[in-house]
Amino acid sequence: MNGNVIMLNSLPGKGERVFPSTYEALACSYRALRKRVAAKTGNLRILKITLTTFRHYGATLLYFQTKDILLVKKLLGHKRIENTVKYTQFVSFSDSEYEVATAQTLEEAKQALSAGFDYITEKNGIMLFRKPKRYMNV
Repeated sequence: MNGNVIMLNSLPGKGERVFPSTYEALACSYRALRKRVAAKTGNLRILKITLTTFRHYGATLLYFQTKDILLVKKLLGHKRIENTVKYTQFVSFSDSEYEVATAQTLEEAKQALSAGFDYITEKNGIMLFRKPKRYMNV
């Protein structure tokens, strides 16, 4: 059994929460940490990074990687797709943030597609594929 699972299973299971704290207490701790980091680095832009910023970035990244707006909608718990569509416009990724693959045979093309690559075009008999780089190995 994984060591992390053992640790989690050893936590007291009496309440609803694994970590007995409120959202406001965690948010307060985050704001204090953010303020210290901004002061130490001299970068006041850090003060603009909120907990919601992480939620928005994660949703944007998930949409970019999967192109599945309904999956993002479900994970965020949105009732209306219009709220989720906002996440598709936040970040623009450059070409350097893609993995690329090539294929010369139908079998190689099938392998690229099953590995999550998208077909882009064909040049001189070589099929070109790409997929977004993963930022988290989950």
